[in-house]
Amino acid sequence: MYISCSSERKMVEIPREGEAIIAGYWSPQLDLCSHPVSLKWKDGKVNTLETLDSLESCAKISSLQWNSYFLLPGWIDVHVHLALDSLDFYQCLENWAQPSLIEDNIERYLQRYLEMGIVGIRDGGDLPGFSWMAKNKVREGVWSGPGIISVREAVNRAGMYGRFLGRGFIDFLDWRDKESGFFDQGLDQLKVIVTGLIRFDAFHKVGPTQWTVEELKGLVESAHERGKLVMAHASGEEGISVAIAAGVDSIEHGYYITTGQLELMKKKNIAWVPTVAPIGNILKYPSDRYSSLEIDTLKRILEGQLSRIYEAYCLDVRMGVGTDAGAYRVPHAEGFYDELDWMIQAGIPRLEVYRMATRENSQIVGKPDWGRLDIGTPMNQLQLVNGFR
Repeated sequence: MYISCSSERKMVEIPREGEAIIAGYWSPQLDLCSHPVSLKWKDGKVNTLETLDSLESCAKISSLQWNSYFLLPGWIDVHVHLALDSLDFYQCLENWAQPSLIEDNIERYLQRYLEMGIVGIRDGGDLPGFSWMAKNKVREGVWSGPGIISVREAVNRAGMYGRFLGRGFIDFLDWRDKESGFFDQGLDQLKVIVTGLIRFDAFHKVGPTQWTVEELKGLVESAHERGKLVMAHASGEEGISVAIAAGVDSIEHGYYITTGQLELMKKKNIAWVPTVAPIGNILKYPSDRYSSLEIDTLKRILEGQLSRIYEAYCLDVRMGVGTDAGAYRVPHAEGFYDELDWMIQAGIPRLEVYRMATRENSQIVGKPDWGRLDIGTPMNQLQLVNGFR
């Protein structure tokens, strides 16, 4: 079996039973330990974590010498698109006509996720079903990769934003007519496109809202009756209000969210996945792709998003860490570390961001056994970090 050494971007092969000295550990379950620890595992799972009195004690134990590493839960990225390449959206869509090319790319992305300590991802869908295929290949052991939660394809209004994510439904009656078949094809969560995209050339402009409150409530109820959580792509005050009123489980992106909406989300226990990297990384890694007007607009959007993230933290709104990986300038796996840094830049303490990236994300994807480090946790769900900041 393997464990991620994320600091060095590699996987380390370990026996199913063993012992090692580590510099310490952190987890939402056990908190932070900054003293040498004797780690033992059996049948591939953590068996004991015993704090040692001194470094002299370490020398008495014959084991793997991991004494420069801290042990952490593996990360979870709750918003990715495995079928996109983060380089050129339109060229990538053309490449979908070459499934073997896309599959090779995805297999490489999945290995990179593991090497960088990301042991779980939630994919936001693609019309051809590449992410669903990847989920099954990992589950069957054909490919190595993190656990995958997949929406398979998104639900959007025909002719509006989201045509690369789902087939599109003419109206709510069309959805009702095809609803059973949609769920029967298999999916882990339901993703609904509530609004279009934000505009880079016009501040506070968002693509139109696609569903009424009553229609979206119907979609949400369809999923909840089947035990499926609902993630809603929504930005702008109108669309976010519709999503909140309809009772979705998480709001993705949420650009231009207001204080009042955050307060309602807190009251209704709705999680927010603010995906800063698709905006912030364009500014962090500049190119000549965007005009000065667009750059100025992006700066305003970023400033507002970071401010609202800190406000949400202060209000104790549930927040997850999701990157929108595959979007331009948001590479798979590497983009996750950008997102962590953006959340910290917003003013959230580092360990609180780590809690969101593990425990809170595990709730958002509906996998409470993910994002943990305690007795009984599988070693391949953990990561080794060289030093701890």
